[in-house]
Amino acid sequence: MRNIIYILCICVFSNTILGQVKYDQGRITVDKVQLLQDYKDSLAYYYIPQHPRLAINEKGDFEFLCMKYVGKEEKDNGGLFHALFEFSMEEKKLKKLEKQLQAKIKDAKIKGPVPLLETMKDGEPSLGSFRVISSILTDTLAENPFTQNLITSGRAPFTPGSKAVLAAKLSQEGSTLLWKTFNGAASDVSVAVSGYYEGVVQAYNAVVTAEMDMVYDHFSNVSKTETLFTHDEVSNAIDSLYSSGVIKIETLDRTKGLGVKSDLKNILQIVSDKLINLMFDTETGWSAEPEMQTPAETKDKSGKGVLSGFAFGPASMFIPDIQHIVKKRKDIKARRFRLDLSESTTIKVPFHTAGNLGGLYDSFRNDPKYFRVVDLESSDFEKQEVIFQLDGEFVESFEDLVNFVSVNFRKKYDKERDDFTHQLYFNSEDIKAGKFYKSISFPRLGISDNNWQEYEYQISWSIRGESDFVGKKNTWIKARDKAIVIAPPFKKIEVAIDLDKQLLIENEIATVAIDFAADFLGKTRLVKSVTLRASGQENNKVASIFYDHQGEVVYRTVWYAKNGDEIKLPHKPLERGYLFLTPPSKQNDIND
Repeated sequence: MRNIIYILCICVFSNTILGQVKYDQGRITVDKVQLLQDYKDSLAYYYIPQHPRLAINEKGDFEFLCMKYVGKEEKDNGGLFHALFEFSMEEKKLKKLEKQLQAKIKDAKIKGPVPLLETMKDGEPSLGSFRVISSILTDTLAENPFTQNLITSGRAPFTPGSKAVLAAKLSQEGSTLLWKTFNGAASDVSVAVSGYYEGVVQAYNAVVTAEMDMVYDHFSNVSKTETLFTHDEVSNAIDSLYSSGVIKIETLDRTKGLGVKSDLKNILQIVSDKLINLMFDTETGWSAEPEMQTPAETKDKSGKGVLSGFAFGPASMFIPDIQHIVKKRKDIKARRFRLDLSESTTIKVPFHTAGNLGGLYDSFRNDPKYFRVVDLESSDFEKQEVIFQLDGEFVESFEDLVNFVSVNFRKKYDKERDDFTHQLYFNSEDIKAGKFYKSISFPRLGISDNNWQEYEYQISWSIRGESDFVGKKNTWIKARDKAIVIAPPFKKIEVAIDLDKQLLIENEIATVAIDFAADFLGKTRLVKSVTLRASGQENNKVASIFYDHQGEVVYRTVWYAKNGDEIKLPHKPLERGYLFLTPPSKQNDIND
């Protein structure tokens, strides 16, 4: 790697998290919706959405399309499927929910959804954060697949206003089968989302410790016969490990810790959630088919019919059986488990839900916005739609790296007709509004052969701090695909950073800064700096690092002792998306 010039830049992160909720206090369920109490305001509550909902655009239309197209030959037949969904609650239902809450707790308010975060696996987003469950849409690897390609945004829409996308190009058989499944109450398309929220645990004047090898041996012996564990089975195993002395709970202050025994159930539940994050991967099973209902139709002021309530499981949640499978021993980073409950701390609480997309066909079978058949032989009036969709892995780059990306489009005709041209833009406002895809439609204009579907496009990226556009801005790319995924000319790795705050305290370390440098856009530069503090509530963070496709990434740690000493460790290559940091033990590593 080229010589690296570092500019000292320490980013200070606030320890205050908006919407931070209590883990084990104040939880209430109203009309089957979980409400969690704010950490500081006992009258403020945050809700957990029950299930994903089919998104609605600014015009009031559902963002959904199931289309079949028919050509002269069988190989030309197929279909397209496209849907956007969001993870929120309808405003009308939210107001009703708040009134029901106030009937139980005077002056209580619902502030919004619980801030949900995606599950992570070795620093990379887990597949469970957003999964499509469909025997048709996921059949892409067979000899004659139902689905020729499946595109998803890859990320669950946990931030307010965001949307997730799934789009598929289908074979003739796949499009026919999928269309048929929409004729029933439940379709072949289901979506599962999973993540976690951070809950603040009250102090218990106790410390929990365990040797991870002994805990691992217990679960791995059981898993020889039982591959998957439910959450209750994990909790029962934790109770057994406590009874046998493998998990030890030590009272720090005998006079203040008299209530520890009575709170033992809560403490062991905290241990269960903590160990699930350390030791297990999560799988989602299905406990029951949802009871689908046709949404009610109301009238708005203009007299237009408004349908509401369509969701992936609108009448009832697709309740998943949350199951856990023991990781391989090499993937478990910690060798010793220690949980200090003498002060308030945060716990990652897992969250899972799913649902089925069904019931649309009964109401919209005659509406071409949602269900339509296109005859490819009607060349006089036919148009071809091309969808340009941002790669979901890079949407967060618009927060502080990408200004915008532009798409230049052209369709060339013969000399008697002018070329069709168009231009699209994606910027941070589009990302905030959940607009991860845009489309262009161009006319066939009577062209008789299949070459009419061919077109050309250019992609240009505007990067902050760069005066020139990035990408193949001067190259026209020929294509005939109906969906194009837009990915930037660089890669991304998400790095999960963990440390044991107890070790910081024992080594009298106040702060650690992690600096990342990388080859980015042909230059070697400092690209990210992360700070973790011994006094903070967080003991982990996730950093997104962007770098060139053939480039490298290195990192170094700088440890700041309470007495003012500064310990700089040498640069190391970043080889994976997970860092477990331990303080240096030799004082001769101190650099002036």
